Amino acid sequence: MRESTVAATVVVDMFQYLERSGIDVDDARAASGITLTVPPEPDVRVPGSQVERLWEFALERTGDPLVGLHMTEQYSPGTLDILGYVILSCRTIGDVLDRLARYAPLLNDGLRVEVARIGSDVHCRIRIVEWMDNYLLRAPDQAIDTMWVGLARELRRLTATPLLPKEVAFRRRAPAPRARAEYERVFACPLVFGAHEDRLVMPSSHLDAAVLSANPALLATFERHADAMLATMERQGSHSREVARVLAERLKGAVPELSAVARELSMSDRNLQRALRTDGTSFTQLLDDVRRDLAIRHLADPSTSAGQVGFLLGFSEPSAFTRAFRRWTGKAPGEYRLQA
Repeated sequence: MRESTVAATVVVDMFQYLERSGIDVDDARAASGITLTVPPEPDVRVPGSQVERLWEFALERTGDPLVGLHMTEQYSPGTLDILGYVILSCRTIGDVLDRLARYAPLLNDGLRVEVARIGSDVHCRIRIVEWMDNYLLRAPDQAIDTMWVGLARELRRLTATPLLPKEVAFRRRAPAPRARAEYERVFACPLVFGAHEDRLVMPSSHLDAAVLSANPALLATFERHADAMLATMERQGSHSREVARVLAERLKGAVPELSAVARELSMSDRNLQRALRTDGTSFTQLLDDVRRDLAIRHLADPSTSAGQVGFLLGFSEPSAFTRAFRRWTGKAPGEYRLQA
């Protein structure tokens, strides 16, 4: 299964923040396994597992549970790379949100931003991608903080009159009072914790606000570059991505056969197996990866028992699911749920 990736410019900005905080960047590189030149080579991406370790290091060494929040308050303009140039060249805030939804994977292809009008408001939502090996399925909070703080910051500076969100909502539980006060300071709007989704809400009237730096000619040039980058990313591991998607959709009490997945993708069994080898994986490995990710996600719902999760994922008996889950995480399902 293809691993999620993060733009190197984002990672370099994380290193720079740690350095400004008095933390040895060489220690951060060693802890995360990340080796990057500064500035990074064009279009370089960093595996999500290494970024996950970098966040763990940042949390531990700064002692700041809101490190993502504070880091993004200070991010440099180059962090957004080509997406930053696209946003600065847009005509209106509505255009900014449209491009954010389209190009957010360039920053982190493990998440998607969805924009929808609901009544007199606009809802921006974050969706975590489930069909890849995605560290955000395990630890989404810092990335979500960085996305919403980044968007809120751009709303304040792109237009003649600074724009504020109407509401920011998080799926996570409410933090301690001191931490909540920090969120209130940064967003300056009502907050909701324990929501059913991660969203940032603004009035629809914001959409027509003019962007001060709008430049249609440059926008067309920057979009061509961004579209080319997206196309390259989508070609990489495209077959394993499609197989993982089909498996996730069909895993509802029975394990799909390779032949059934191949038919759905209009491929022969042999061609599908060959394509997966080219992607560096196999049908058996993808099935195991999808089962693992879905198991972790289902167990996050306290109304779902471990037995029900095992049945949904096609295990013949609870003990088989427990053995598999222990192999994936080192813990039994019940123990994992308690610790989570």
